[in-house]
Amino acid sequence: MELIFIVAIFGLLMFFMSRANRKQRQAVADMRAGIEVGVKVVTNGGVYGEVVDIDGEVITIETTPGTEIMTSRNFIAGITDPPFEVVAEGTEDLDLTVPDDASALTAGDEPADTTEAGTDASASSADEAGDSDKRA
Repeated sequence: MELIFIVAIFGLLMFFMSRANRKQRQAVADMRAGIEVGVKVVTNGGVYGEVVDIDGEVITIETTPGTEIMTSRNFIAGITDPPFEVVAEGTEDLDLTVPDDASALTAGDEPADTTEAGTDASASSADEAGDSDKRA
């Protein structure tokens, strides 16, 4: 008698779990079926973009202005706005100069001291040469 009761409880548990899972799958299928051109989506890989073309199960997404990717309809995770705005124009105002060497990256005008604790590099190389003489 107790075994029948445990099996019945387990059966009810499985029924309710599968019903919730079925509802969730149906909601995702409805969302994917309702995708239209111009809708902003996010893929399962985390790529945000705007749908620019739909050809059956293949959806073309524009991620940034001029960059398009093609993906399967099943790879769309949701309809959403990106967490930031992509600006294509106005990037000319940025000062993106890259120095030729690392000396321009130091805070002062003088070159940074590259030796340890202010010791002379030639002295450390002489010590190394002296150590090799001692070993011989």
